[in-house]
Amino acid sequence: MTNSIPYYAKNYDVFVLLGAPSLLPWQWQVWVKIEQLLAPFVRSDRGKPTVRSSQTSGLGKEYRSVAFGKMGWDLKSHARWAHGSPSNALESNSWRFLGTEAWAPSWTVCEKEHEAPDFYLHLLSAPNVQHGGASQFGSMLVVALAASASEMRRGELRAAMTAVATLLESPLVVCKHRAWGIASGTAGGFRDAIQDFGVGRGLFREEDPHAQPISLETFSEAWSSLQV
Repeated sequence: MTNSIPYYAKNYDVFVLLGAPSLLPWQWQVWVKIEQLLAPFVRSDRGKPTVRSSQTSGLGKEYRSVAFGKMGWDLKSHARWAHGSPSNALESNSWRFLGTEAWAPSWTVCEKEHEAPDFYLHLLSAPNVQHGGASQFGSMLVVALAASASEMRRGELRAAMTAVATLLESPLVVCKHRAWGIASGTAGGFRDAIQDFGVGRGLFREEDPHAQPISLETFSEAWSSLQV
């Protein structure tokens, strides 16, 4: 069954959390705490959630992408990609984390139904510091819940994100009501999708977001601060 509403037009409560440089949420001992807080929201009546992670290992001729296989939102799958888990305690020492996404339902279902996900999560490593400056944050966590969810559920996610912010000693958490993407052209295309926040400059006004103290002015779009 396909959706009559354009893919990009689905509305969300969106949160962006910047984590402290010293706390890396892709470390197993940190991630399992975050997972417990967000797990109740990673679901959809349209299908099961799926997870994919982008990481690399090695240098030069040894450079490669790390393959994790098909993953869902469960501890067995998280133990594959999260660093220092019981499944990869030694192997993951050489991995470079780029990002992990969760879609509910899966991105394949979203494409088939031409409807954006009911829940989306993207955990990313922070952009590199340029010109020898100091790192203002070490990670970015993007979380989006469809605005069609109940007021209670939306409020519960807000509380969960506040708890995650405390856990990661976040210097700033922002939130807004936003569509999945912004219409572009006349053929139904769109740009600046939520899933692309981590691509290129993405979220940020400047190429190096670490160059100035973190504030609402750091972001390219207008956001509101989530009080923690």
